[in-house]
Amino acid sequence: MLGSQEHYDIIDAFERDHRTYRLDKEPKGLWPKGHVYQNSETNNLFLAYRAGCAFGKAYYREARHAGN
Repeated sequence: MLGSQEHYDIIDAFERDHRTYRLDKEPKGLWPKGHVYQNSETNNLFLAYRAGCAFGKAYYREARHAGN
């Protein structure tokens, strides 16, 4: 997902939802190491946001296949 359009869509949604945080980013070479934002609080919040998106996607995919 990293570097995909989906990843950039999640970044856009995160930044719309968290405009009051410092949103300056690290160089893209650090993103695979989990360092997307320069501010550690913002970065940790983004990692949780991204994990929530991944969980939601997996949950609803599983629910759809289970017929719920």
